[in-house]
Amino acid sequence: MMPTMSRSSALELARALVTTPSPSGSEGAAAELFLGAMRELGFDRTYVDQVGNAVGVVERGHGPTLLLTGHLDTVDPGDPSEWPHPPLGGVVAGGRLWGRGTVDMKAALACMAVGAAEAAQAGFTGRLVVAGVVQEEVNGLGSIHLAETLDYDVAVLGEPSSLRLKLGHKGRVEVKAAFAGAIAHAARPELGVNALEAAASFVTALKGLEMPTSPVLGRASATPTVMRTYPCGTTNVVPGLAELIVDVRTLPGQGPDEVLAALSELAPHGSVELSVPSSRVGVPGGGTEERPHHSPAYLVAPDHEAVRVARGALLRVMEQAGRRFEEGVWWFCTDAPHLATRGQPVIGFGPGEEELAHTTRESVAVEELEIAARAYRELALAYLGGRP
Repeated sequence: MMPTMSRSSALELARALVTTPSPSGSEGAAAELFLGAMRELGFDRTYVDQVGNAVGVVERGHGPTLLLTGHLDTVDPGDPSEWPHPPLGGVVAGGRLWGRGTVDMKAALACMAVGAAEAAQAGFTGRLVVAGVVQEEVNGLGSIHLAETLDYDVAVLGEPSSLRLKLGHKGRVEVKAAFAGAIAHAARPELGVNALEAAASFVTALKGLEMPTSPVLGRASATPTVMRTYPCGTTNVVPGLAELIVDVRTLPGQGPDEVLAALSELAPHGSVELSVPSSRVGVPGGGTEERPHHSPAYLVAPDHEAVRVARGALLRVMEQAGRRFEEGVWWFCTDAPHLATRGQPVIGFGPGEEELAHTTRESVAVEELEIAARAYRELALAYLGGRP
């Protein structure tokens, strides 16, 4: 029998996780802390998998498997002097827990662990898995491996949602557009071909690009974000090469090939070379492989049975908390597409305002931790037979 847990323990666990640095690729200390907390909460089994994910399991007879998951890694805190409280201090002030990872997304993991323990005490039939994954901020390695090695029927992803039900998000394709010119002295520009002029025409044409629209996810977009010219560092030379990065936010069904084809229509044939950059990333078992800068879109149907179950459970929790139930989609990419690679529905729900993630104002309301822990408990009971 699991011990009775106070929801205040979610706050204490979240504070401990925040004070334990876990930049992408160095999540080991946070993983061990999280495993220790799950053992204290009475999980039947805890382990670190092949890539460093921290996994806890509660089993109660034969039934479906529910995965509650989020990432342990965080982006760099930056300059501590720009924070109102030390970014790794775990300070509670003004009714909020402050620090890097409070919103994105250690608070959610703490609430998941406590909520799972309370669900086990209430009773259910099946298997409940809580996983703190690694390297979400850089390449999704943890969730990719989890999806390949763990069987589950439904996943709940705790990315920040201000306690709203989330059904998915747009995808992202990073495109590099290279424009060739001819170098010349800036005092005699007619002797060369200015690559910047072709790039400027391309950027202007982007504004008129027709993009598909989804009634749920909204309109796809293409936004120029970075420009580089070569040679660089010299201000009196007509550039012979200009490279532009375009951030393309996509809808389901839009992949890199479709994006490149659409962008190629914006420039005369041969005047631009389009490609999707890639990076060498770690893979399970060690070693690396080249992966393109592409994150697929994800959307679970609003009338999916898993959504109806979540909607019912969260509606009850929000009513008890005196809050209005809301649902929608995230405006940023998550690990949901990785978790859904075998067709499992992924439901989004987490404490914290999305707009505070990655900022020096990152903090989460303590009240939201209490509600989130209760919500994860009710979601577990709803999916695993402990609630109608």
